[in-house]
Amino acid sequence: MSIRLVRSLEAHTDKVWSVSVHNRLPLLATASSDKSCKIYDLTNGELVATLDDTHKRSARSVAWKPTGQEPSLACGSFDSTISIWGKDYDEWSLLAVIEGHENEVKGVAWSKDGYFLASCSRDKSIWIWEADDDNEEFECISVLQEHSQDVKHVVWSQYEDLLASSSYDDTIRLWKEDDDDWSCVAQLTGHEGTVWCSDFEKSETSTRLVSGSDDCTVRVWQRTDANDSEETWELQAILPQCHKRAVYSVSWSPSGRIASVGSDGQLVVYEYQSDQWEITHVQKLSHGVYEANSVQWCKPYAADDDNGTTTAEWLITGGDDGNVNVWSIS
Repeated sequence: MSIRLVRSLEAHTDKVWSVSVHNRLPLLATASSDKSCKIYDLTNGELVATLDDTHKRSARSVAWKPTGQEPSLACGSFDSTISIWGKDYDEWSLLAVIEGHENEVKGVAWSKDGYFLASCSRDKSIWIWEADDDNEEFECISVLQEHSQDVKHVVWSQYEDLLASSSYDDTIRLWKEDDDDWSCVAQLTGHEGTVWCSDFEKSETSTRLVSGSDDCTVRVWQRTDANDSEETWELQAILPQCHKRAVYSVSWSPSGRIASVGSDGQLVVYEYQSDQWEITHVQKLSHGVYEANSVQWCKPYAADDDNGTTTAEWLITGGDDGNVNVWSIS
C-alpha cells in the first residue's frame, strides 16, 4: 500500500495549527500562527479567500458549520475570541466576533445540525453557544468547568448531541444536555500525558472515539452503556506504537481507517484487519523536519495522476512549516 503527496500548499508564513474540510463542498479552511485563516478550493488547490485583520494573536482552530445553504466558518484564536465568517454572493465577510473566554481559545466545533457551537480554552472551560440561522447572534447556554487544566480540543459526534473534550489534565470528558443544562456523562482515563485531540467513529451502529496524547499513544474507546445522565466507556485498544513523540491530531475516516500526526512529523494510518489494528501506511517527515499539527480525512476532489485515476480517500495535514499537504491513500 502506498501514500502519495498530491499537492503541497504554501498556505501560511507561520505554523498551521488546524485544518477543516467542508462536509459537502470542496473547501478547505486553515488556521495559522500568522493570525489568519485561509480557504482553498480542493479541486485545484487555488486560494479562495484570506480571512485576516480580525484576530490579534494566532488563529488556533477552524471548523466549518455542517448546515446552511451557504458555507460558514468558525475560527478560535489565542486572543480569546471566536470569529464567524460567511459567504454571500461570492464574498466572504465577518458575521460575528464571540467573546467570553478569559484565555486562549484552543478549539471550536459545530454540532451535527449546526445548532450548537462548542469552544474550549486555556481557562479550563468549555462553552456551549446557541447559534441563530444567520450566524450573527450567539448565546452562551452553558459553561462547563470540570477539567482541572487547559482544554485542548472539542469534537461532536455526527449522529447525536454528544461532545468530547481533550485536556492537559490527561483525560477526555463526554458531555450531554440534561434538563436544559449540559453535564459530564463520562470521564476517560488512562493516557499518561496531555490528550491533544479526539475524534468520533463515523458509524451509526456503534459509538467509539479515538484519542492521541503526549504519551505517544493512540487509543480507541467504546461506549458500552448509556442513559441521559451517565455513560460507560471502556478502553478497547491501544493502537500499534509508531510515534516517538506527542500525538497532536487524530482523525477517523468514513471507511473506518484512523490517521494520526504529531511532534515527530510522522503521518500514520491504521486499519482494523484480522481482529486487530495494524499500521498500513507511514509517511515520515510529512512536513520535512517540522512538526505536524493537524490531520483530517476527506474524499478526493481531483485525479491523482495523468490517467485520471482517483483513490478512495485523501488526507489533509498542516505543519509548522506553514504548509498544508494533500495525500492520497491507496
